[in-house]
Amino acid sequence: MTTRQDLRNLIRRRLGDTSTPFQWSDLQVNQWINDAIAEHSIHFPRKLNTTLNCVTDDKTYDLPSNFKAAISVEYPSNDDPPTYLTRRSFSLWGSSDIPGYYDIIRRDDATDYPELWISEKPTTGEDIIFYYLGNHASLDDDTDICTVPDVHLELIVLFVRWTTYQELASEASADPDPTSLSMGTLELNAFRANREYRTKLKQWLAAESESAATTWTMDKYDRAY
Repeated sequence: MTTRQDLRNLIRRRLGDTSTPFQWSDLQVNQWINDAIAEHSIHFPRKLNTTLNCVTDDKTYDLPSNFKAAISVEYPSNDDPPTYLTRRSFSLWGSSDIPGYYDIIRRDDATDYPELWISEKPTTGEDIIFYYLGNHASLDDDTDICTVPDVHLELIVLFVRWTTYQELASEASADPDPTSLSMGTLELNAFRANREYRTKLKQWLAAESESAATTWTMDKYDRAY
């Protein structure tokens, strides 16, 4: 398991920033790590699940704040074999009380979390197991465990490396002589670092799409009402 401190040490080695005083502060590197994790979540979201405790006759349940897309909905959770609901637009089953369907509703108010709506009235004591894709957790402490798979840590490192070159080029642009060799070299380095990151990202995206381990089906839409 890789902690934030492990990841920061790895990044410092790759940047050649291992001697104190560091060129980049821990605060800077930590922020870049979380920026990289947020970027990674866009392309490789985390497979998660949560248990929703039913309330009698309540067909609507708030979803987690890091929800990105639904994978499947198991209800009721104690069936053997498991019973999964089918996603179907709320407009097709509306207020009727029929079993077997669910929908994800996104409110117009951006402050509201998405909701899971099911077509059958449940009973208190029943549970819904909601499987979904979510963001990887940001790291707020050096002991926090990074949820990005170790095989993908190279992408985190390359993203941060690109970010550091961007930072250096930005600082150089404030120089009174913007045509200096230093600025041109740093901009070229930033371009190359970006290209290296994008190339590696493309390779991993291709590998993921071909992997037989990717067996879940993401919903094709999220409806807003």
